[in-house]
Amino acid sequence: MYLPRAGKANAESAPRGAAHRLWHLNPVVRMLLYNLMTAFPLLRTTFVGLFLLLASLSPRYAWSQTLRVQGTQIEVDLYGNIYLLDSDRNTLRLFDKAGVVNREVGGPGWLDGQFDRPSAVWARNGIDVFVADYGNHRIERFDRSLNFVSSFSTREANNPEERFGYPSGVALSRLGELFICDTENGRIVKVDRFSTVERTFGGFGGGKGRLAAPRSLELGPKDAIYVLDAERIAVFDAFGNYLRDLVPGLFTHPTGLFAQDDVIVVLDAGTLFFFDANERPEGTFALQSILPTGTDCRSFALSGDTLYCLTSGGIFTVADPRPKRGGDNR
Repeated sequence: MYLPRAGKANAESAPRGAAHRLWHLNPVVRMLLYNLMTAFPLLRTTFVGLFLLLASLSPRYAWSQTLRVQGTQIEVDLYGNIYLLDSDRNTLRLFDKAGVVNREVGGPGWLDGQFDRPSAVWARNGIDVFVADYGNHRIERFDRSLNFVSSFSTREANNPEERFGYPSGVALSRLGELFICDTENGRIVKVDRFSTVERTFGGFGGGKGRLAAPRSLELGPKDAIYVLDAERIAVFDAFGNYLRDLVPGLFTHPTGLFAQDDVIVVLDAGTLFFFDANERPEGTFALQSILPTGTDCRSFALSGDTLYCLTSGGIFTVADPRPKRGGDNR
């Protein structure tokens, strides 16, 4: 099965609309708008509303349907391999860059390599694959070819501060530390390279950083931890100290989050919000300008110069729409 590449040619052939021109501004102007929105919540609401109106009138971007598959979360490693998690079927599939299925693992159960409603997969570094095995209260580790390596669980630990249950997110830091979204206790668990729980944060006593309903997490620029929590994106440092919310009041119903060392992306009410490494607005795109009409986005990922969207109809790709990358910069 051939996997077409959503390259720069696709984006350049797409017409530019008012919303596209509005956000592809001079960086100085974009920063001024960001500061004004931060200082004046009413202006922020008005500006976002204006953008969404313009986005609804903007021309569509060129997209490609790459795979007709079913799944609940997509992950793409640095080599372009696609890992597709299916919580309903309790499976994890590996596709190469050509769209060919290399392997499928899982199946319902509690034995090594089996799943019970897996909720998240992480495979960014091209070496390790981690799966948040929600119903089994554990994190399972595989190699890049999906050979089972190990599992990690602390729900029965004697120390309550080490426990986690119903994990909904997992990510590995560049230093080999594992971060787990612990929905049972409403917090984040940090595990060191020796599989020892180093600390938890965001739970009871967390002050402004207290998490209400954490659903997923990502490791982003400057080793910061971004947590999708109810109607906000909470930001912590690598030691678990609460730093801030990402543009407070901007999001109304965030359902997706992606981050890496140079970008943070939030899916909210059918719109992708892009932020650079300094959390400054870098672009905002309504999914209706990227995907076919009536198509939802269950999960998304960025890899190389391509944006991947997992929908009920399969996986779609589009050139990275950020300025000066795969998308149209004119």
